[in-house]
Amino acid sequence: MIHSSCFNTMMILESSQKVENILQFHAGEQAIEYFIQNKNNEEKIPDLVFLDLNMLYMDGWQFLDEFTANKLKKKMITIYICTSFTTKLDQEKTTTYPKLKGYKIKPISKTEIAETLAMKLESTY
Repeated sequence: MIHSSCFNTMMILESSQKVENILQFHAGEQAIEYFIQNKNNEEKIPDLVFLDLNMLYMDGWQFLDEFTANKLKKKMITIYICTSFTTKLDQEKTTTYPKLKGYKIKPISKTEIAETLAMKLESTY
């Protein structure tokens, strides 16, 4: 599980007891560097990514461009954009990234995270 900023979401994920390992990156470069370094090691690549569009140096869209360009061995990765607001352009852009499942508008509720985790667990097993 990767989460790129929101402390509240991190606390909800930890308290869910459904997540084994949570990785947190504060900058897009750190996250993409991790993915590239571990791209052939499926166990180190998360199943679910909560991606903030507003990160330092490399925003969420730039992260997705790099992520898409670097083919990962692991196929079952689900990404949700986490943002405080959404634009029509952003919504249209989501269709160009196959791993992107959609938007989560912050603050993300405990119920919404629980539903997202349940859907991911169902699709994995």
